[in-house]
Amino acid sequence: MTVLALRRDELCPSTLLAKTVNTNPVVIRRLLLDLQEAGLVKTERGPAGGARLARAPGRIRVRDIYRAVEKPPLFAAHRRKPSKACPVGCRIESVLEQLFQRASQALENEFKAVTLEALVRKIQRG
Repeated sequence: MTVLALRRDELCPSTLLAKTVNTNPVVIRRLLLDLQEAGLVKTERGPAGGARLARAPGRIRVRDIYRAVEKPPLFAAHRRKPSKACPVGCRIESVLEQLFQRASQALENEFKAVTLEALVRKIQRG
């Protein structure tokens, strides 16, 4: 998204975006679909296609980006249920759930406070 913000006047192909984060263009295309669905980017198909921001970087919050691309919860419970016979196991899930909810909310609050434009300014300052 910061690359798109820095190159606001041009379409950025997935190959270019993939190079900036050292990944496969297919990964970028999947992320762009999520970002497009969230109204954060616009894409054009074809050999001369690519992506661009759908709105000004100052109107995009890091939280918007995070919510668009991160679907599962930030913290997940262990796949196996703890023993209900254990004095810890019978209560640990509810205790951790409360902690995970507070941590997730704190992260979202931090992300809400920062715009894409602010990130771009920090990158440009070096």
